[in-house]
Amino acid sequence: MKVRNVDLELISNSRNESCIQVTINNEFSGSAGSDNLNTIMKEMPNVSINFLNKILNKGLNGWDVNNLKDVFEIEELLLSYDGTRNLGKIGSNFLLALDFALLKMASNNDVLKLLSKRFSKVPQHMCNCIVTNYTEKSRRFQEFFIMPKVKKFTDGYFANSFIYSRLRNLLKNSERTDEGSFVTELKNESVLLLLEKVIGETTKKLGVEFSLGVNFNSENIYGKGNYKVGKQSFSLNEFLKEINKLISRFDVDYLEDTLNKENISEVKKVKSSYVSGNKIFNGDLENLKKYAKYFNCCVLKLNEVGSLKMLKKIADFCKNNDISLVLEQNLGETNDISNVDIAVGFDFDFVKYGVHGKERIMKLQELKRIEQEL
Repeated sequence: MKVRNVDLELISNSRNESCIQVTINNEFSGSAGSDNLNTIMKEMPNVSINFLNKILNKGLNGWDVNNLKDVFEIEELLLSYDGTRNLGKIGSNFLLALDFALLKMASNNDVLKLLSKRFSKVPQHMCNCIVTNYTEKSRRFQEFFIMPKVKKFTDGYFANSFIYSRLRNLLKNSERTDEGSFVTELKNESVLLLLEKVIGETTKKLGVEFSLGVNFNSENIYGKGNYKVGKQSFSLNEFLKEINKLISRFDVDYLEDTLNKENISEVKKVKSSYVSGNKIFNGDLENLKKYAKYFNCCVLKLNEVGSLKMLKKIADFCKNNDISLVLEQNLGETNDISNVDIAVGFDFDFVKYGVHGKERIMKLQELKRIEQEL
């Protein structure tokens, strides 16, 4: 199908921030949201919407887009125009929004079949549920996830929603993070005890077993050689001992951002099934290659990667090196469900999404629909 016209406009994401929506041929629209409080003015300080509209309509008019390779060629054109390593001129969210619109046009709104004709599974659902020691401004926190031990995404999504609803009643606190986690003043061990209790009740009721995940957010809690968790301060060895005690006691299968970059060689002492990196990789393939030997799991936000072609390279690298892939939600989400189609098409192992907010629910429902088709 040929590109006849391109239209850019500003829409609001789930945080009520401005982000770009790209519409091609008045029919195929894409939007990627935003993250880390990026507004359109921060992301594109030197480029106006009208200017981008003119550039895109001039450069893409008549371009035939029928497959993923064609989308990659347009990406390369824009990356060449941008000329910066981090998409400093045009912004990663704009490029992804254009990618999503192009994918929809090339596939006539069947993005998944364009990405992969042989997909055989849907990523499992890892659910954000509770956050402790939380300060929104500095993003200092520890976050807890529930992970059903099931084969089907639909079963896991239902079980996670059941527990999430139960936690809402027990915590009696309506405050939530953007990711959907309930904010609590409980200490980490008290949170794990609460989750253990609710999981036990749910297992009896639904017949589903669970493991747990924890994001220690080490980059934001580390300073002067110590890890500060709430009011406690731990040396490296004390922190590792505390982590492994929690793993052993509470069936913690997944740990994310456990140690600061300075201590990264010690991360192999962590005894969980999934030792995951997020901020240390930051969606960068070179960082992933540098630190991959310490991890068996990688968390990605699409707008941190910025380019669909680069995402494909990262996904292929992880699969070739036995590194599990986790798609993480943005802080600012839109109604566009393309990112979960990409997670299925590029063979991600998990999606890490809270069950709160219509934009996130739409994506989880799309995964449920895909699994039903399978």
